[in-house]
Amino acid sequence: MSYQRDRLGSSGVFKAIVDVSRKIKRAFSESDVEIGAAAFDAATQIAQAFVAGRFGDVYAMGTPGLQEATKRERFESSWADAAEPHRPLTGYEISDMGQIDLAFIPGLEEVPQEQFVAFVEIRFSSIDVPVEDEKAFTIGVVMLDDDDEVRLGAIHAR
Repeated sequence: MSYQRDRLGSSGVFKAIVDVSRKIKRAFSESDVEIGAAAFDAATQIAQAFVAGRFGDVYAMGTPGLQEATKRERFESSWADAAEPHRPLTGYEISDMGQIDLAFIPGLEEVPQEQFVAFVEIRFSSIDVPVEDEKAFTIGVVMLDDDDEVRLGAIHAR
């Protein structure tokens, strides 16, 4: 039996950072900083993989650190379980959540801040739940620069 705190991406610290970032985004909706093209493309690939149920593709986008910390099978089954109550996913929306301090993200404490590329929120619609609904399945994704390639550093479901 698995407890909520033991699920991948269920860190309370990560949730708090997402909540604070969301509040800051609302307060400063006209930000000077926008997500870069490479990060947007990576977020789009992640979103499309979630819609299609291809969680192995998401895992393959992970940094070596993420892949060393979590076995592929566990990652795939955990995210399939997290998305299942919301399926079928019918669409998505990508939002730039702004700058975050990597030292506060579990598993990224030792990653140099210079590797930070983006922190995005991806909200999914389903047949009964539109993307803008608070009940929409939502993930937070930290993107890192890994040898000049944008890769998944951390992921969390709200």
